[in-house]
Amino acid sequence: MHNPEIEPQLTAPRGAAHGPEKAGILGRSFAVLEAIAASPVPLGVGDLIEQLDLPRATVYRLVDWFLSEGFLVREPARKRLVIGNRLSDLAYDALRAAVAVAPRRTLLEGLAREIGETCNIGTIDGNRIVYLDRVESATWPLRLDLKIGSRVPLHATGMGKLFLALAPQRQRRALLAAVELEPLTPATITDRDRLDRELEQIRDQGFALDDQEFLAGVVAIALPIVNRRGEIRAALAMQAPEARMNAAEAKRHLPLLRDAAERLARTFGAGAADLFDAPVAARR
Repeated sequence: MHNPEIEPQLTAPRGAAHGPEKAGILGRSFAVLEAIAASPVPLGVGDLIEQLDLPRATVYRLVDWFLSEGFLVREPARKRLVIGNRLSDLAYDALRAAVAVAPRRTLLEGLAREIGETCNIGTIDGNRIVYLDRVESATWPLRLDLKIGSRVPLHATGMGKLFLALAPQRQRRALLAAVELEPLTPATITDRDRLDRELEQIRDQGFALDDQEFLAGVVAIALPIVNRRGEIRAALAMQAPEARMNAAEAKRHLPLLRDAAERLARTFGAGAADLFDAPVAARR
Protein backbone atom coordinates (compact mmCIF):
# COMPACT_ATOMS: atom_id res chain seq x y z
CA MET A 1 0.00 0.00 0.00
CA HIS A 2 1.25 3.46 -0.86
CA ASN A 3 2.19 5.46 2.22
CA PRO A 4 2.14 9.23 1.57
CA GLU A 5 3.33 9.94 5.10
CA ILE A 6 6.87 8.97 4.26
CA GLU A 7 7.12 9.90 0.58
CA PRO A 8 8.01 13.63 0.94
CA GLN A 9 10.89 12.74 3.24
CA LEU A 10 12.30 10.26 0.74
CA THR A 11 11.62 11.72 -2.65
CA ALA A 12 11.89 15.45 -2.50
CA PRO A 13 13.81 18.30 -0.91
CA ARG A 14 10.55 20.25 -0.68
CA GLY A 15 11.38 21.86 2.62
CA ALA A 16 9.74 19.44 5.03
CA ALA A 17 12.95 17.85 6.28
CA HIS A 18 16.22 19.65 6.94
CA GLY A 19 19.57 19.01 8.57
CA PRO A 20 19.85 16.01 10.91
CA GLU A 21 16.19 15.06 10.44
CA LYS A 22 16.60 14.72 6.68
CA ALA A 23 19.93 12.95 7.02
CA GLY A 24 18.37 10.59 9.55
CA ILE A 25 15.55 9.37 7.34
CA LEU A 26 17.82 9.07 4.30
CA GLY A 27 20.41 7.18 6.30
CA ARG A 28 17.78 4.78 7.63
CA SER A 29 16.36 4.29 4.14
CA PHE A 30 19.74 3.36 2.68
CA ALA A 31 20.47 1.13 5.68
CA VAL A 32 17.33 -0.90 4.95
CA LEU A 33 18.17 -1.25 1.24
CA GLU A 34 21.81 -2.11 1.93
CA ALA A 35 20.86 -4.78 4.46
CA ILE A 36 18.50 -6.49 2.03
CA ALA A 37 20.85 -6.18 -0.95
CA ALA A 38 23.83 -7.57 1.03
CA SER A 39 22.00 -10.46 2.67
CA PRO A 40 22.61 -13.93 1.14
CA VAL A 41 19.01 -14.86 2.09
CA PRO A 42 15.74 -12.88 1.98
CA LEU A 43 14.99 -10.90 5.15
CA GLY A 44 11.80 -10.27 7.06
CA VAL A 45 10.83 -6.97 8.64
CA GLY A 46 11.67 -8.44 12.04
CA ASP A 47 15.16 -9.27 10.82
CA LEU A 48 15.66 -5.66 9.73
CA ILE A 49 14.45 -4.29 13.04
CA GLU A 50 16.86 -6.53 14.95
CA GLN A 51 19.81 -6.11 12.58
CA LEU A 52 19.56 -2.32 12.21
CA ASP A 53 18.31 -1.52 15.71
CA LEU A 54 15.68 0.84 14.30
CA PRO A 55 12.20 1.59 15.67
CA ARG A 56 9.59 -0.91 14.50
CA ALA A 57 7.28 1.79 13.13
CA THR A 58 10.11 3.37 11.12
CA VAL A 59 11.08 0.09 9.46
CA TYR A 60 7.47 -0.75 8.61
CA ARG A 61 6.93 2.69 7.05
CA LEU A 62 10.14 2.45 5.02
CA VAL A 63 9.40 -1.06 3.82
CA ASP A 64 5.83 -0.10 2.92
CA TRP A 65 7.08 2.78 0.76
CA PHE A 66 9.84 0.76 -0.92
CA LEU A 67 7.31 -1.96 -1.78
CA SER A 68 4.85 0.56 -3.22
CA GLU A 69 7.57 2.06 -5.42
CA GLY A 70 9.04 -1.23 -6.67
CA PHE A 71 12.40 -0.94 -4.91
CA LEU A 72 11.56 -4.05 -2.89
CA VAL A 73 9.27 -7.04 -3.47
CA ARG A 74 8.11 -9.91 -1.31
CA GLU A 75 8.89 -13.55 -1.99
CA PRO A 76 5.77 -15.38 -3.22
CA ALA A 77 5.95 -18.12 -0.60
CA ARG A 78 7.49 -16.79 2.61
CA LYS A 79 6.72 -13.11 1.97
CA ARG A 80 10.25 -12.10 2.90
CA LEU A 81 11.87 -9.09 1.28
CA VAL A 82 14.16 -9.08 -1.76
CA ILE A 83 15.29 -6.30 -4.06
CA GLY A 84 12.80 -5.25 -6.72
CA ASN A 85 13.24 -4.42 -10.38
CA ARG A 86 13.45 -0.69 -9.77
CA LEU A 87 16.37 -1.07 -7.37
CA SER A 88 18.09 -3.59 -9.69
CA ASP A 89 17.70 -1.23 -12.63
CA LEU A 90 19.09 1.66 -10.58
CA ALA A 91 22.12 -0.42 -9.52
CA TYR A 92 22.92 -1.55 -13.04
CA ASP A 93 22.37 1.91 -14.50
CA ALA A 94 24.91 3.22 -11.97
CA LEU A 95 27.37 0.45 -12.84
CA ARG A 96 26.93 1.01 -16.57
CA ALA A 97 27.48 4.75 -16.13
CA ALA A 98 30.60 4.14 -14.05
CA VAL A 99 32.05 1.42 -16.23
CA ALA A 100 32.22 3.66 -19.29
CA VAL A 101 34.84 5.88 -17.65
CA ALA A 102 36.28 3.56 -15.02
CA PRO A 103 39.71 1.89 -15.27
CA ARG A 104 37.98 -1.47 -15.67
CA ARG A 105 36.73 -0.48 -19.13
CA THR A 106 40.30 0.24 -20.19
CA LEU A 107 41.45 -3.06 -18.69
CA LEU A 108 38.73 -4.99 -20.49
CA GLU A 109 39.54 -3.33 -23.81
CA GLY A 110 43.25 -4.11 -23.35
CA LEU A 111 42.52 -7.76 -22.53
CA ALA A 112 40.25 -8.19 -25.56
CA ARG A 113 42.87 -6.59 -27.77
CA GLU A 114 45.70 -8.75 -26.40
CA ILE A 115 43.82 -12.04 -26.62
CA GLY A 116 41.97 -11.11 -29.80
CA GLU A 117 38.62 -12.40 -28.53
CA THR A 118 35.48 -10.95 -27.00
CA CYS A 119 35.65 -10.26 -23.24
CA ASN A 120 32.90 -9.29 -20.82
CA ILE A 121 32.13 -8.69 -17.17
CA GLY A 122 28.90 -9.88 -15.57
CA THR A 123 27.24 -10.43 -12.22
CA ILE A 124 24.26 -12.29 -10.86
CA ASP A 125 20.75 -10.81 -10.89
CA GLY A 126 18.19 -13.19 -9.41
CA ASN A 127 18.57 -16.44 -11.36
CA ARG A 128 20.27 -14.83 -14.37
CA ILE A 129 23.62 -13.27 -15.22
CA VAL A 130 23.55 -9.62 -16.33
CA TYR A 131 26.32 -8.16 -18.49
CA LEU A 132 27.94 -5.12 -16.89
CA ASP A 133 30.39 -4.49 -19.73
CA ARG A 134 31.40 -6.14 -22.98
CA VAL A 135 34.13 -5.56 -25.57
CA GLU A 136 33.59 -7.36 -28.88
CA SER A 137 36.45 -8.88 -30.82
CA ALA A 138 37.13 -7.12 -34.10
CA THR A 139 37.71 -10.52 -35.73
CA TRP A 140 34.41 -12.22 -34.86
CA PRO A 141 32.81 -13.75 -37.99
CA LEU A 142 29.37 -12.77 -36.67
CA ARG A 143 27.93 -10.33 -34.17
CA LEU A 144 26.03 -11.74 -31.20
CA ASP A 145 22.93 -9.99 -29.91
CA LEU A 146 24.55 -9.56 -26.50
CA LYS A 147 25.19 -6.15 -25.01
CA ILE A 148 25.52 -4.39 -21.67
CA GLY A 149 22.39 -5.20 -19.69
CA SER A 150 21.74 -8.51 -21.47
CA ARG A 151 20.67 -11.35 -19.17
CA VAL A 152 21.81 -14.93 -19.74
CA PRO A 153 21.11 -18.20 -17.88
CA LEU A 154 23.10 -19.54 -14.94
CA HIS A 155 23.28 -23.23 -15.86
CA ALA A 156 24.52 -22.81 -19.45
CA THR A 157 27.16 -20.08 -19.19
CA GLY A 158 30.66 -19.94 -17.74
CA MET A 159 29.84 -16.92 -15.59
CA GLY A 160 26.58 -18.47 -14.41
CA LYS A 161 28.16 -21.78 -13.41
CA LEU A 162 30.92 -19.85 -11.66
CA PHE A 163 28.37 -18.03 -9.48
CA LEU A 164 26.55 -21.29 -8.76
CA ALA A 165 29.79 -23.03 -7.79
CA LEU A 166 31.19 -20.29 -5.56
CA ALA A 167 27.98 -19.14 -3.85
CA PRO A 168 27.57 -20.04 -0.16
CA GLN A 169 25.99 -23.47 0.16
CA ARG A 170 22.58 -22.22 1.31
CA GLN A 171 22.38 -19.69 -1.50
CA ARG A 172 23.55 -22.27 -4.03
CA ARG A 173 20.76 -24.66 -3.02
CA ALA A 174 18.18 -21.90 -3.41
CA LEU A 175 19.56 -20.89 -6.82
CA LEU A 176 19.67 -24.45 -8.10
CA ALA A 177 16.09 -25.03 -6.95
CA ALA A 178 14.96 -21.98 -8.93
CA VAL A 179 16.94 -22.74 -12.10
CA GLU A 180 15.21 -24.59 -14.92
CA LEU A 181 17.81 -26.67 -16.77
CA GLU A 182 16.54 -25.69 -20.20
CA PRO A 183 18.36 -27.36 -23.13
CA LEU A 184 19.63 -24.40 -25.15
CA THR A 185 22.00 -26.45 -27.33
CA PRO A 186 22.83 -30.17 -27.59
CA ALA A 187 25.73 -29.53 -25.17
CA THR A 188 23.68 -27.83 -22.41
CA ILE A 189 23.84 -29.64 -19.06
CA THR A 190 20.28 -30.66 -18.17
CA ASP A 191 20.99 -33.35 -15.58
CA ARG A 192 21.22 -32.05 -12.01
CA ASP A 193 23.69 -34.70 -10.86
CA ARG A 194 25.97 -33.88 -13.76
CA LEU A 195 25.65 -30.17 -13.00
CA ASP A 196 26.57 -30.83 -9.35
CA ARG A 197 29.73 -32.64 -10.50
CA GLU A 198 30.56 -29.75 -12.83
CA LEU A 199 30.18 -27.22 -10.01
CA GLU A 200 32.44 -29.31 -7.78
CA GLN A 201 35.10 -29.27 -10.48
CA ILE A 202 34.74 -25.50 -10.88
CA ARG A 203 35.29 -25.01 -7.15
CA ASP A 204 38.43 -27.14 -7.38
CA GLN A 205 39.95 -25.39 -10.39
CA GLY A 206 38.77 -21.79 -9.83
CA PHE A 207 37.37 -21.21 -13.33
CA ALA A 208 34.41 -22.34 -15.45
CA LEU A 209 34.03 -23.38 -19.07
CA ASP A 210 31.06 -23.04 -21.40
CA ASP A 211 31.71 -25.55 -24.17
CA GLN A 212 28.94 -24.56 -26.62
CA GLU A 213 26.35 -24.92 -23.84
CA PHE A 214 24.71 -21.52 -24.31
CA LEU A 215 25.35 -20.87 -28.00
CA ALA A 216 26.26 -23.57 -30.49
CA GLY A 217 29.68 -22.87 -31.96
CA VAL A 218 30.75 -20.52 -29.12
CA VAL A 219 33.20 -21.43 -26.33
CA ALA A 220 33.73 -19.33 -23.19
CA ILE A 221 35.91 -19.40 -20.07
CA ALA A 222 35.11 -17.42 -16.92
CA LEU A 223 36.99 -16.44 -13.75
CA PRO A 224 35.75 -14.78 -10.55
CA ILE A 225 36.19 -11.17 -9.46
CA VAL A 226 35.93 -11.10 -5.67
CA ASN A 227 35.72 -8.66 -2.79
CA ARG A 228 38.13 -8.33 0.14
CA ARG A 229 36.52 -11.30 1.89
CA GLY A 230 37.07 -13.55 -1.13
CA GLU A 231 33.36 -13.53 -2.06
CA ILE A 232 32.47 -13.50 -5.75
CA ARG A 233 30.89 -10.22 -6.82
CA ALA A 234 31.42 -10.32 -10.60
CA ALA A 235 32.97 -12.54 -13.23
CA LEU A 236 35.30 -12.02 -16.17
CA ALA A 237 34.67 -14.12 -19.28
CA MET A 238 36.21 -14.58 -22.70
CA GLN A 239 34.21 -15.89 -25.67
CA ALA A 240 35.40 -17.20 -29.03
CA PRO A 241 34.09 -19.21 -31.98
CA GLU A 242 34.74 -22.93 -31.47
CA ALA A 243 36.29 -23.07 -34.93
CA ARG A 244 39.04 -20.76 -33.65
CA MET A 245 39.36 -21.87 -30.01
CA ASN A 246 38.10 -25.06 -28.41
CA ALA A 247 37.69 -25.55 -24.65
CA ALA A 248 41.19 -26.98 -24.19
CA GLU A 249 42.76 -24.07 -26.07
CA ALA A 250 40.78 -21.57 -23.99
CA LYS A 251 42.71 -22.69 -20.89
CA ARG A 252 45.93 -21.41 -22.45
CA HIS A 253 44.67 -17.90 -21.77
CA LEU A 254 44.25 -18.52 -18.02
CA PRO A 255 47.41 -16.60 -16.97
CA LEU A 256 46.26 -13.47 -18.84
CA LEU A 257 42.71 -13.84 -17.57
CA ARG A 258 43.82 -14.35 -13.96
CA ASP A 259 46.01 -11.27 -14.12
CA ALA A 260 43.14 -9.27 -15.61
CA ALA A 261 40.71 -10.57 -12.96
CA GLU A 262 43.12 -9.47 -10.22
CA ARG A 263 43.43 -5.99 -11.70
CA LEU A 264 39.69 -5.74 -12.30
CA ALA A 265 39.06 -6.80 -8.70
CA ARG A 266 41.03 -3.75 -7.54
CA THR A 267 38.67 -1.49 -9.51
CA PHE A 268 35.83 -3.04 -7.50
CA GLY A 269 37.80 -2.35 -4.30
CA ALA A 270 38.72 -6.03 -3.97
CA GLY A 271 41.49 -8.55 -4.49
CA ALA A 272 41.11 -11.77 -6.44
CA ALA A 273 44.39 -13.46 -5.56
CA ASP A 274 43.08 -14.74 -2.24
CA LEU A 275 40.42 -16.78 -4.01
CA PHE A 276 42.74 -18.18 -6.69
CA ASP A 277 45.32 -19.19 -4.10
CA ALA A 278 42.94 -20.32 -1.34
CA PRO A 279 42.56 -23.98 -0.41
CA VAL A 280 39.59 -25.71 -1.99
CA ALA A 281 37.79 -25.96 1.34
CA ALA A 282 37.97 -22.19 1.74
CA ARG A 283 36.36 -21.67 -1.65
CA ARG A 284 33.40 -23.79 -0.69
